[in-house]
Amino acid sequence: MTGDALKAWPLKRRLVRFNPDALAGALIFILTAAIFLASPLRQIADSKFSMLTSESLIQRRTFTLDHYKIPDLAPVQTYGSASNTTLYQIEYVNGHFYHLYPPGSPLLSAPYVALLNLCGISASHPDGSYNPRGERIIQGSLASLLMGALAAVFFFTARLLLTAGWSAWLAFGGALGTQVWSTASRALWTDTWGILLLGLVLLAILADATGRRTLNPLWLATLLSWMYFTRPTYSIQIVAVAVYIFIYRRHLFLKFALTGAAWCAAFVAYSEFHYRQPLPTYYYLASQLKLDSFALAFAGNLISPSRGLLVYVPALIFVAYLHLRYARDNPHPRLTVLALAVCAAHLLLIASFSPWWSGHSYGPRYTTGIVPWFVLLGILGVRAMFAWREKCSREGDAQRRASVYFGVALLALSILINLRGATASATWRWNLYPQNVDHHPERVWDWRRPQFLATKAGTMPEP
Repeated sequence: MTGDALKAWPLKRRLVRFNPDALAGALIFILTAAIFLASPLRQIADSKFSMLTSESLIQRRTFTLDHYKIPDLAPVQTYGSASNTTLYQIEYVNGHFYHLYPPGSPLLSAPYVALLNLCGISASHPDGSYNPRGERIIQGSLASLLMGALAAVFFFTARLLLTAGWSAWLAFGGALGTQVWSTASRALWTDTWGILLLGLVLLAILADATGRRTLNPLWLATLLSWMYFTRPTYSIQIVAVAVYIFIYRRHLFLKFALTGAAWCAAFVAYSEFHYRQPLPTYYYLASQLKLDSFALAFAGNLISPSRGLLVYVPALIFVAYLHLRYARDNPHPRLTVLALAVCAAHLLLIASFSPWWSGHSYGPRYTTGIVPWFVLLGILGVRAMFAWREKCSREGDAQRRASVYFGVALLALSILINLRGATASATWRWNLYPQNVDHHPERVWDWRRPQFLATKAGTMPEP
């Protein structure tokens, strides 16, 4: 080896230096994605035909489903229904059939669908008839991979403030102890792509707040825009982040706003072309809010035994404790206020939905879209606890350890509850037996037969 080569060797070694965080993030992705893939229960409901839409985009360059043979599909005249066909997931507009739900998920999923098509897995048969088994495979595998990626994003976000060990705990907790496992990884719900994009948004915002990386307004506006393209309820979060940028990063706001406006114009153009109106039909349906059962719905989404957020994710009780106990040591109170404001506004919004109990689903599905904010609050709460620890006495440290054990117990309970939603088919049948929950929503308040304890017969044994 020449002298020049010897001098360059240390530089080369630095360029390929081992990155333990990258390895840890990759392992978290692999482990969580494997768990999600191995979990047998798939909830193909609202997302049915979404991968068929992706295939239509790939093969025919169109969002329409006119060229496929879908059993029992026909236009019908309906009153007060979300769709105007015999299948609620499909609508009939201007002489064409479309998937009713937002276009973001089919668009973002198209590259993966194309890859699986090359491997012989498709949502349609060669004769154009619908292949439900193929769609189930595509949705299940893609949702699992996306949520595995979200777990890695949680880890990298936590590493901005915490040790690798605590970051791994929070990443696994956010992935396995929430609706990420029991809902978003089961199929391509509209929130599945949405919360991955939101996770990237929060990673960028926290990296900027900690001085690790300057916020890119074009990237941020693009992520937020595509969140809206996947589900309109993210509009609340878009507004909240925009206000945050305007107040604390005002020099970035013009680029941020112009980028968002460009994406908005493109979306309106898409809608005008296909629907001859500024927004797709689903966005108007989502804006039809009702306040007749607001108080009941708000309480039900928080504490009911079959839809309550605090029942299905009890680890949030520990997160709340951390912020109350160590509020003075919070390193980023602005982000805490932002997160709490978004969560509160989201809870108020879904209390106005009809049906507020989220139809046939598992647990608090309507709060899936704010899970990354829960993880951010957990990160900030744990960091505040360690900031307090640096100045506390031994007696105080013993108290901290006791509270951590309590938090671990709540997290374990959260994981067990969401495990049932991902693996026990009885929890899905609970929506129908012994009575259809859409016809008898009072069932969500029955503590004798909560959904997470449903048995093979569909209910808990009689006491």
